Amino acid sequence: MNAERVDTYLENQSLKSEFQLRNLDLSQIWQPTPDNLELENRQLRHLLDWVKKYEECRDRKKMEQQSYRYPPLSFDIDPNSDWLRFERWMTGKSICGKLRDFLPKNFKLGNVNDLTDDEIDEELDQLIAALDKLHFAVDFQDELPPRLVYEQLYDMLEDKFDLIVGGWWHLDGCTGYCPDCLRRPWCEQGCNSCWNEDEEAGYMVFPDKLKSYVSPSPMSLEILRACQVEEERKMKKFMEKHDGEMIPF
Repeated sequence: MNAERVDTYLENQSLKSEFQLRNLDLSQIWQPTPDNLELENRQLRHLLDWVKKYEECRDRKKMEQQSYRYPPLSFDIDPNSDWLRFERWMTGKSICGKLRDFLPKNFKLGNVNDLTDDEIDEELDQLIAALDKLHFAVDFQDELPPRLVYEQLYDMLEDKFDLIVGGWWHLDGCTGYCPDCLRRPWCEQGCNSCWNEDEEAGYMVFPDKLKSYVSPSPMSLEILRACQVEEERKMKKFMEKHDGEMIPF
């Protein structure tokens, strides 16, 4: 290791110690780049400058008046949310947590296996209403069985989310991987795309958890193949029509 690299490494360790001395967990707001310590050092110097300025001002408006407008977080969302997260981080508070932890402490939920269908409907309505107040919108297809929606939301309560201000989290259950998605039999995209797993199985593949709700038709693979061909035809036609144009996504 040459002298320049040694200096870069030592500076890196010194910068990180500044945050450790303040009990500030960098992993909550900063993404390291160990293969590029010079980049890390630039980011850490900038972040440390913000930390010292906040220690001096303790006020967002005062900092913004001095051109400290956008907290340098690696996982930036929007200015208001980033300020909330930065200030909570500076004061030792969590900036993310399990969805369950955001619910009121007295909010109780029944286990899906212990509830009747009528009780599921009632519990699901209460859960959706509680999540709505926290700016978590439930966007499952209406066709999904309520028990299945409740079960998936119940499991998602253990997932972690960052705090945001003014915006919304959208919970739709989509994994992007159709063969393992609980929405697939009711999802247009899931029913129109043919995956290698479908070809290998000889029918539409979905999680075992769905077997009590639906079963794949013997003709499902042929239907998926036909839908996939049609989707590819439409996409090819679309791309030919807009060849050379800037297409917004």
